[in-house]
Parts: sequence; structure tokens; C-alpha cells
Amino acid sequence: MQIDMEDIVILAGGLGVRLKHILSNRQKAMALVSGRPFLDYILTDLSNKGFSRAVIAVSYLADQVREFYGDRFGEMELKYSVEDVPLGTGGALLKASKLCEGDRFFAVNGDTYFDVDYDLIREKHIEQSAEITLAGKEKPNFKRHGTVVFDSDGIVTEFAEKSFAERGYINGGIYLINKLVFNEIYPEKFSFETDILQTLKKKTVCVPFDRYFIDIGVPQDYFRAQTEIPMLFGKRRFKAAFLDRDGVICREKHHLYRCEDFEFVDGTPEAIETLREKGYLIVVITNQAGVAKGLYTESDVEKLHGYMKELLKDRTFIDAIYYCPYHPEGSVTEYRMKSPMRKPDTGMIEAAVNDFALKGIEIDLSESIIVGDTENDIKTGINAGIGTKVLVRSGHSIDEANTCADIVVDSLADYADKYE
Repeated sequence: MQIDMEDIVILAGGLGVRLKHILSNRQKAMALVSGRPFLDYILTDLSNKGFSRAVIAVSYLADQVREFYGDRFGEMELKYSVEDVPLGTGGALLKASKLCEGDRFFAVNGDTYFDVDYDLIREKHIEQSAEITLAGKEKPNFKRHGTVVFDSDGIVTEFAEKSFAERGYINGGIYLINKLVFNEIYPEKFSFETDILQTLKKKTVCVPFDRYFIDIGVPQDYFRAQTEIPMLFGKRRFKAAFLDRDGVICREKHHLYRCEDFEFVDGTPEAIETLREKGYLIVVITNQAGVAKGLYTESDVEKLHGYMKELLKDRTFIDAIYYCPYHPEGSVTEYRMKSPMRKPDTGMIEAAVNDFALKGIEIDLSESIIVGDTENDIKTGINAGIGTKVLVRSGHSIDEANTCADIVVDSLADYADKYE
């Protein structure tokens, strides 16, 4: 007999402190992943797995979520438990539980995606007469999380403190909770994890899963989610922003190779972040003839690119960097050649397309953009069949009347602000 799915509470009240400089005025569960709010993917997954009602527990920027989704997501009914002041995970669950039908409810975190079998969680919950059942995620070599320790029946015996573990199970943030758990008197604001789970006063069972898990609460995992999450939901075609380096990302300095000389063009990190939010992969393609001319080495180029990525790591992410060290008039023999990698030839773009294809990602060149500061960059885009060619002035004197570019702007930031 088909069992109706319990209601599910989505905890979406967090401030997103570690992502605050990235999200600006966006609610954390509404963080854009390949152009869609992260919450979209959670709701889609829950709907696909049989849930018909969800209660979204919101506090910070609550109206942003309510106004975007309203009272339905496809066939799923949505309700909102609004906290005037943040109540902690315990207070949030207690308040939201009052909007749930039945004697128990599921709960998930709004900044985490974990592919679990909810029917199996319910089965174990009933089998063990549990008061709380949680989904455990198996992980190797971790120290950011505490460890869930449980016996052969799945009964939790300990929540170990955060420390390095070669392998173990972490709390995946998905629960099936009996409403009676909240019958004791708690303060208005309290922690579900600290004040209920970790006391082990309620019979708690862990159901282990070795499936896809991601928590977008830290920048590195948020950037990783941009391709991984859409691919889980069937997306294979992505658009890319192919960016020249000197004059577009960093200020033009003749044969730049020293880290101490590197300087972003104003607004570049924010512009890259904006493009990623709009669903673009970020691919840097740059001619580096200075290697062929003996002015610096490939090691110098790679060191500079590592430095550039390090400067961006807490703000945004570059998916791939390609450079061409060859030049037909170079003074270094091994690099003195005409190479299909050198713009305006399309070798670097072709390499990117092939490399991403190996990851299961198809780059749609017709929907992609190329941004450069010379006509050479624009010709590269034309030769590769890239849909939109963007020329940035970057202080150059350019012949705008005769350019082959589709768009001419002052800078990458100017383009990101004005165009989709």
C-alpha cells in the first residue's frame, strides 16, 4: 500500500555568514547555482521523491523566498514558518512542526543537497521505534565535521567532536522527527543539534548513505555546486565566458609575469562572480608570447595564474585557464613555432571544449561569450563560432566604427552589469 509522504520542513533561515561577501543581499537558500536558486533544486528533488507539502522555515530576508515561490512549487504545496528573530535550528523546527500534519515530519537544511532514500529512512525509523532518525554521509579524510557513531542496528551512541578522521559518517542534516520530541519545555531559541541530538536523550537512529552530498555554506563548495548540481538534474549543456587575461581581468602591463605586478581591473572579481551567477563557466584564454621570447618561463605563467586564483578564492572561481607559450618569431627554440593554440586560432577554445566533454559537460559555443581587449580576441571568437563577441576598451584607442565585435564596453564589469 502506498504510504503518503510526511510533510517536510526546509530550514532556510541562515544568514550565510561565510558566503555573505558573495551573496550580497540574497538569502542563502536563494543563492544562484547555474542561474537558478539553490532551493529550486531541493524542491525539485523533494517533489520527485513524492513530497506534496513543504514548510519553509525562514527568518533572514524571508520575503525574498515567499515572494519568489508563493504557495506552490509545481504540484507541491508550500507553507512558511516565519521567525521574526532567528530561533536557532531547534526553535525553527519546533515552530515549523506546528504547520506539519501527522505525528512526525522530515526536515532538511536549505543550504545542503543530499541524495537520500526517504522511504528507507522511514522504514528504519519505524523498525527501531526511533524518536529521531538521521541520514549519515560517509566521508573520507575530513575535519570540518563531527562524527556520528552508531552500532550495528544504527542506534546512535555518540556525536564525536570535530577532529580529523580518515573515514567516518557525518550528520547529513536530514531528519525524520517525532513531534513528541518537542514535548519538553525548551527556550524560544535553542539548537536542535546541541540541545536535543547530542544529549542522546531521545532514541536516535542513523541510516548511512554513500550518495552525493554538498553543503554550499562555504565558498569552495558553492563554486563546485555550479556545475555538479545542475548535472545531477540532467543538465549537460553549459555556456562559457572565454576571457582574455591582460586588459580584461588584470591591468595591461607589458609581458606581465611577476605576482607583485598583478593588479585586477576594477570590478573584475565581482564581474566574474556575476557571470557565474548567470550560469557561465569561466575560462581564461591568453597568449603568452613572453615564454617564446625568453622573457619568462611556463613556470612563471603558472605561478601567476595560481596567485590570481588564490586572490579570487573567497569571492569567485575560474573553471579553467589555457595559455599559449608559442610564437613563430620566438627566440627560445622549443617555443618558436606557429601554433593552433595561439589566438586568433581556436586551439585553446577547442581544448576547453574537449576537456569539459571528458567531465560530461558540453559547452554551447553559440550561447557563449568571448571578452577581449583587441580585435585579435574578437577574431578568435568569430573563428570558433562563439555567439557574442565583446570588446573592452581598457584604456586602448580602438576603432569602434570598424570592429567586428558585437558589443563594445569599458570593462568586464561594465558588461556584466549591463548585459545578460
